[in-house]
Amino acid sequence: MATTRNADIPVLLDDPVKNHPTRGEQLDILASLVGDLLKPGEALLDLGVGVGYVARMMLARVRDMRFVGIDMNAESLAKARDALTPLTPSLTLVDGDLDAIETLPVPPGPYRAIVSVLTFHDLSDAAKQHVIRWSAARLGKGGVFLLLDRLRLDKDALFALQVTLWERMNRVYGGSMRRADDFESYIRDLGDKNRPARHEDYMAWFAGAGLVPACLHLHGNIALFAAAKAS
Repeated sequence: MATTRNADIPVLLDDPVKNHPTRGEQLDILASLVGDLLKPGEALLDLGVGVGYVARMMLARVRDMRFVGIDMNAESLAKARDALTPLTPSLTLVDGDLDAIETLPVPPGPYRAIVSVLTFHDLSDAAKQHVIRWSAARLGKGGVFLLLDRLRLDKDALFALQVTLWERMNRVYGGSMRRADDFESYIRDLGDKNRPARHEDYMAWFAGAGLVPACLHLHGNIALFAAAKAS
């Protein structure tokens, strides 16, 4: 059964935070995957729903999904509630911190999809692993975790190639996500609260949670992972 596109909701393709010129394309890819994966009435959990920007893109593709979102910013959740209430008959928004996800009053699922967009880099590696394991337990059979987030470059020997990539992005798109003169500056610029993980870390963490992972799309340092629950 094909999903029904909600033609009344615009599909947004600009970059909401204005510092990655291809992020709009990646968000559209993510929303398209959700549109093909979910049927009306199935449940989706958004880890880090924010103001509902990405949620709107997903709801444009699946009418009548059961939508659950978590965010620790009460002001953002209020905006999300205003934006999303007209778009789905089943909306649950939970105010809470992913660092303590097991304590939050989240509907137990099972979920057809769990999605997180540009949220995981704010978590410690231990918290990332815990949220992945928590999520795997709440996916239904055949359910999929879709994660779009930054990756960490941890190899000084390859930094010059990363600079080339940034320069090309700036030349082609008129903007780039980051700039640093050397590897040490890049690491300092990340700071203590910006903690992206490596590609190999995510692959290991998903597999360790019993999911079947793959990187579906990568541009610059932004990767879209899918991890499926086979049984």
